[in-house]
Amino acid sequence: MVVISIMGLMLGASLYGFRAVAKSELRGSSSKLAGAIRYCFDRAVTTGSYYRIVLDLDGNKYWAERSDDRMYLNAGKEAAPGRGQALDVQAEETKRDEEEKKLQELSTSVGGQMVNIDPPPKPKRAKFQTFKDATLPQVKLKRAQFFDVFTPRQREPYTKGRAYLYFFPDGHTERAVVRLHDGDDFYSLVVHPLSGRVEVRSEKVEYRSDFGERDDEGKTVVPR
Repeated sequence: MVVISIMGLMLGASLYGFRAVAKSELRGSSSKLAGAIRYCFDRAVTTGSYYRIVLDLDGNKYWAERSDDRMYLNAGKEAAPGRGQALDVQAEETKRDEEEKKLQELSTSVGGQMVNIDPPPKPKRAKFQTFKDATLPQVKLKRAQFFDVFTPRQREPYTKGRAYLYFFPDGHTERAVVRLHDGDDFYSLVVHPLSGRVEVRSEKVEYRSDFGERDDEGKTVVPR
């Protein structure tokens, strides 16, 4: 009985130690991502460029991208497939490129001659490229995992695909909640759009009914 009791205590201590290490790694991963978000916010302001963080929910990793082209976010909701699947932004950009190419190649016959019809001018779309910086390399999460990501552009939280968080030179980002977990414990990152502040909470933060309309700090969020 004494031996069994000792073994039970040792097993309990091992499990407690394992959970403590796992939670510590989850907390560290959450803090590191919060730092990356704040870093992109500051870089956008100081460089005058546009930045975004790509959150690869399937690959469980994230990285930063940069563009010098002016960009705006659509006021409407993204037409994502649903069931937690994120909008395939890369596929949408490729589709628009192909449509523009077809319009440029479109021609008609006028007086027996082929005349090219130029498509109506459209705003230049921002082209993002991977931001290579030793301060913010591509990060692969280990024990921690993405649970979901939610921004005002979405109809529902994304759990699959790639989610994006954008940063603007005027000192503005998106209202966002990023939730991570390790199976048992949750950490939530709450991004404040007008200040770039990121709250790291050791809980599974629930979404408010007015999500995206007002910041938690009581300020009205102006959509870009």
